[in-house]
Amino acid sequence: MSFGGGDSPSNTTYATQFQREAPQIEADKLGLMGTARELTQFGMNPWELKNQGAKLGDADFGKYKYTGTTGPYVGKDWDQLTREQRTKEGQINIPQQKVVDFTDRQKRAFGMADEGIGQFQNYLNRSEDLANLATQQYDPTGQTAGQVGYQQYMNPFQDEVIAGIENQFAKAQAGAGLTAAQSGAFGGGREGIQRAELSNQQAQTVGQAHAQNYGQAQQQAQNQFASQMGRYGEAAQMMGGLGGQYQQQHQADIASMMSAGSVQQQALQQAEDAKYRQGLQQLYEPYQRLGFTSDIYQGMPTSAMATSMGTAPGTNPLAQGVGAGITALAGAQFGQT
Repeated sequence: MSFGGGDSPSNTTYATQFQREAPQIEADKLGLMGTARELTQFGMNPWELKNQGAKLGDADFGKYKYTGTTGPYVGKDWDQLTREQRTKEGQINIPQQKVVDFTDRQKRAFGMADEGIGQFQNYLNRSEDLANLATQQYDPTGQTAGQVGYQQYMNPFQDEVIAGIENQFAKAQAGAGLTAAQSGAFGGGREGIQRAELSNQQAQTVGQAHAQNYGQAQQQAQNQFASQMGRYGEAAQMMGGLGGQYQQQHQADIASMMSAGSVQQQALQQAEDAKYRQGLQQLYEPYQRLGFTSDIYQGMPTSAMATSMGTAPGTNPLAQGVGAGITALAGAQFGQT
């Protein structure tokens, strides 16, 4: 059965409860969110509220102005920027990772390496020329370049030697004629035979003198040629060895210069890397502070404040009168039984 004005029992109370952070904590969190929003929107650029004390409904509430002294936005409000300008303004200028170029030492080492064997080609060419001279054939006439003929080694007193031989045989001829005259056989056949033998001996002796002189000259010329060829061969080996030694030293210089340049390049690269990391740390430092503060708020126990609002149905006089009459009637009927 329903009584009164509705299906709900009388004297029922309805309550609505609202829970929220304590005012101070709620204000701090809202301020943190605002700072994060500004930092995300403007980055590190100097934009600030035009009116710090503006309230909701004021014309300059939530309006920002550029407080920097340089750049394309001096004297402008945030509302005056286009969408593209706002997008660019909100971007973070992330430091660029710089790669150090080759140092001067390394570049010089590259240049030295590019020269290659050409720098020592003169030694190799000279060695080849000397080797060719060392393998040439002997020319007794001395007409081949670099050789000396046997004539240079002939006895310069050969004419005197021959003249002396002829003089000796002339004396022998004179002595033979004198002997023949004394014996009365001058002009005879015996004298002629003796003179012929002396002439033959003279020719043989002169020929032997010439042959001996020629043989000695040839031997000396050949010995000198062999000695010279040996010196050419030694010089060729020396030139080739010098070229190889200079090339090894040159390569060692290249390696040393390249090593020093690499150390210098590594040091410069480490400095650039440190600068890059420092730039990133400076860039993200405000965000880290925001994150640190946010973590503190998240770790704090909630300090909630409850607000209750209640309503109750009003009393109906008619319902109360009808209820009292029913109660009295029920009592009278109980008394009659």
